[in-house]
Amino acid sequence: MSTQSSGSTRNYYPALRGVFGDWIYYSCLMSMKEVTERVSYAEDIHKSKKLSELIQRKLKSGRNKEIATYLINEKQRFFNSLVVAIYGGDPAWHGFSNFKPQVKDIDLSDVPEDVEASVGFLSFSGKEEIFAIDGQHRLAGMKEALKGDSELEKDDVSLVLVAHQKTPAGQERTRRLFTTLNKRAVAVGKGEIIALDENDVMALVTRHLVENVRHFDETRIRFSQGESLPMDAEELTTIGNLYDILKVLFSKLGSAKKAAELRFIRPSDDELQAYKNLAGKFFDGLAKRFGPLQGYFAASAASAPKIIQKQRRADGGHVLFRPVGLRLFAEVAVDLVSKGGVTLEEALSLMAKLPVELSKSPYRGVIWLSNGKMNPSGRAMCKRLLLYMLGYEKNTSDLRGRYARVLGGDSASVKLPTPVK
Repeated sequence: MSTQSSGSTRNYYPALRGVFGDWIYYSCLMSMKEVTERVSYAEDIHKSKKLSELIQRKLKSGRNKEIATYLINEKQRFFNSLVVAIYGGDPAWHGFSNFKPQVKDIDLSDVPEDVEASVGFLSFSGKEEIFAIDGQHRLAGMKEALKGDSELEKDDVSLVLVAHQKTPAGQERTRRLFTTLNKRAVAVGKGEIIALDENDVMALVTRHLVENVRHFDETRIRFSQGESLPMDAEELTTIGNLYDILKVLFSKLGSAKKAAELRFIRPSDDELQAYKNLAGKFFDGLAKRFGPLQGYFAASAASAPKIIQKQRRADGGHVLFRPVGLRLFAEVAVDLVSKGGVTLEEALSLMAKLPVELSKSPYRGVIWLSNGKMNPSGRAMCKRLLLYMLGYEKNTSDLRGRYARVLGGDSASVKLPTPVK
């Protein structure tokens, strides 16, 4: 959003002027097209080019493509302000005075002078150097998005501008602001995503299960982000583990072409229903084939904790009554479908033949330790062992060697679990 004065090359942008600490800053609107053309990356806060390159390498993590996908596909897209530094050229502030309201809904004599002085225009000659000090991934994402959708160039982007001086003291001051903004920016945690995100498919379906499916209601799900539960917990699993299980299912068996779509692009109502159906098909199919889980799902709120207590014991118990076990079985099912060429129903029927007692092979010493604790880091090995038992893991020599190392023996003396019939 800019205007250009007649007979001049200056561009004008609606802006606010403010003071925060010892920073004078300006908040203005600029079209996405102008932002991508005029704003560069933070290369001017170091004398050393190699130090600047350290910043640039962080931008190659793929985050820019995720942001571009979000911008192109999400009609309700929105960004918070980019913080940018400006130097050189001829930037100017044009404060307003003598406001003339179009309707008689304000008495200008009531407007304090400092408020009036904070409203105006910023103008640039076009020779200014502007670089992002907070929002570099968003800037990279916008540049990438405009390659695929030119309509985005009209979107208004909010910028917060601060002055930068190319002196040692000025570079130090800008570096300090750069690190302050980036170090103190707290990433949104899984809990906040699950509770609030309206694009993340796993979050949407997790909330649906908790709010609408009786055997996942809030009395049966612990509201913690991890995947561990104390022995005396009355819940089946955690809400974070439920989210992770859905991510396993949706990333391989859903319709999204890229994993980033699951997090950033809200599906259509029909697609969302398909994801809900997929979740229901997995959990209902699992319960259908494992009686204790079916009994738990069917139990009343009063009797459900008793089933948990029976199946989750200090000496082991049922693998599906541990968060690690639920995710493990989801990963096995997904591998059977995506690599084994079977349907989800067929995969679950095959898995019905697998052992479930934690204190026995293949869980003992892998995800179930002798001290009675679960070992989530052994999940990948346990998955290979279960697939081997079902006839879908062919690299037996490598598997035996790795299994022996986990158990603390040698491959000659360690036997792989007995395959199921």
